[in-house]
Amino acid sequence: MVEAPVFVVVEVISVKDPEGLKTYAERASRLIGPLGGEIVAQGGGAIGDEPGFAPLVIQRWRSEGAFRAWLDSDAYRPLNEIRLASATMRGAIVPSVAGARRP
Repeated sequence: MVEAPVFVVVEVISVKDPEGLKTYAERASRLIGPLGGEIVAQGGGAIGDEPGFAPLVIQRWRSEGAFRAWLDSDAYRPLNEIRLASATMRGAIVPSVAGARRP
């Protein structure tokens, strides 16, 4: 079975330690590529008068399995500890629809 590409959208809800978050972001960004992902967008602004989001990061992964392997990797484990101590985030795995059949 071939897994389809996915996007991972991460929203930074609150920051407890800005320097720790910066360290996490730099190190995690370097680790993503070798393990099958890439950062495709960062930031985000409101559209018109709509409420905005907290800062967003959008990653593209070759598969959900590759993303989960990154999360479970020995290399990511110490970075996750930095993340948990530095910020509250939430994320979503969004399947890619590129190339999907349309009615």
